[in-house]
Amino acid sequence: MRVLLIRMSSLSDIFHTFPALSDLRRARPDIRLDWVVESELAEAAAWHPAAERIIPITLRDWLAHRDYRAWRAFRDWRGNLRQQPYDLVIDAQGLLKSALIARQADATERHGYDHHSTSHALAAWLTDIGHSVGEAQHAITRTRQLFAQTLDYTLPSGMDFGIRDHFAPATGKPQIILIPGSTWHSRLWVEQHWVVLTRLAVAAGYTVELLWGNPEEEARARRISQASGQQAAIHLATRRHSITEVAAKLAAARAVVGTATGFTHLAAALNTPVVGLFGPNSVQHTGLHGQHARHMQAPLPCVPCNKSHCRLLARQSNAAAPCMAQLQPEDIWQQVLLHIAPLRRRATDHPPPRAHAFAH
Repeated sequence: MRVLLIRMSSLSDIFHTFPALSDLRRARPDIRLDWVVESELAEAAAWHPAAERIIPITLRDWLAHRDYRAWRAFRDWRGNLRQQPYDLVIDAQGLLKSALIARQADATERHGYDHHSTSHALAAWLTDIGHSVGEAQHAITRTRQLFAQTLDYTLPSGMDFGIRDHFAPATGKPQIILIPGSTWHSRLWVEQHWVVLTRLAVAAGYTVELLWGNPEEEARARRISQASGQQAAIHLATRRHSITEVAAKLAAARAVVGTATGFTHLAAALNTPVVGLFGPNSVQHTGLHGQHARHMQAPLPCVPCNKSHCRLLARQSNAAAPCMAQLQPEDIWQQVLLHIAPLRRRATDHPPPRAHAFAH
């Protein structure tokens, strides 16, 4: 059987799809699966051995330009896609755009979420066979259930992202990786908090690397590095790393602390000890899943709001959202000490965390 998967973005969504692919590989080794994914994320999708062929798409570019060049590029892409017939298509994204892309394939039937399992009614309407998958569940669980219902197998009790063996084991000096950037302003932590956390990690004998992915994040990481006064023990890349290069660093790290971004989710998927700083996002729906993953989230009544800008702050404000500002660096480091890095407790250790810590 030949199956086409539609799950084009985002980076964290790609990682959330891996456990379903691991389930599929164990339950139905006869299935050959191709995967349509945004071109900049194609290298990450290719890590999983269940995906036989990765089909890059530049949908974001086409939608941004909407001119003749974009239409011609889409037409050529669709022509290439239709050269391979499929027994079925699985739309695991459940959006109107993914449903429309699913319709472009030469396939006998198209599966996805039914009207009761998605807020995108048009996407469900464009799906040939809709499956009932509870919306209140985590994104990973929803995808696994969709695959199992579509291809008629029983879900295993355990969960495996299936990509850890793709990366070499850790070597060299123990390193803590910090991920201070985010595309959402409401997810940003106070820079001085990152400075304090950096100093705590260095004082414990670790080197620290600050990851960045664009010029704004690089400037932020550089300010944190300079303010910490620990440049000899801090590494800041001189160029932007590829997704695979970042993944190798995360796999080799002793521990990772980051905001609710794709790379923090990747650290959890790699079974690297990780503490996620969750402010506006729902831990229940999009929290970290991994053997050594922990969440920190302030117990405020407005959490989670799932908004990219905090409604309690002026639009032009550079201040951190209250749900992020309340997370204290000493509490975060305490989570590293208690749950992640088996270091000897020092007399200067801080009291138990005030924010809520969730384990998965």
